[in-house]
Amino acid sequence: MTEESRTYRRALRVTVIVIVALAVIAVPVGLLVAGGAGLLAAEVGVAVAALAGLTTQIAMLVAHQKPPHIMAAYIGGSWLGKMLIIIVALLVLQGIEGFHKELFAAFAVTGIIATLAIDFWVIRNARIPYVDSGS
Repeated sequence: MTEESRTYRRALRVTVIVIVALAVIAVPVGLLVAGGAGLLAAEVGVAVAALAGLTTQIAMLVAHQKPPHIMAAYIGGSWLGKMLIIIVALLVLQGIEGFHKELFAAFAVTGIIATLAIDFWVIRNARIPYVDSGS
């Protein structure tokens, strides 16, 4: 296993742990703030954050050993797919009466910022060489 693979797996593992912790926090907060509607909104926000963070990491894990143009297709395709899903979800959610938009936004933004911070931290601490010693 290459250092790149280990790095992407580490990012994926830490992100899953953080998303699960956020989901556990979202349950009591959602219930306390707005009851069942708050719980639903908080958990949907966590799901959107998971989609946003994990999609890119999985694409990187799968595509990092492919040629650059294939890797770009994986990353660009995963980004486009998750953006379409998020836009459709937001359009559907805006029409739901009683949906707690503030809790949804708070947990979605918190989760997305956390996944971005994890990506930055893991890549920053990785020991991936910049040159190919075989060439």
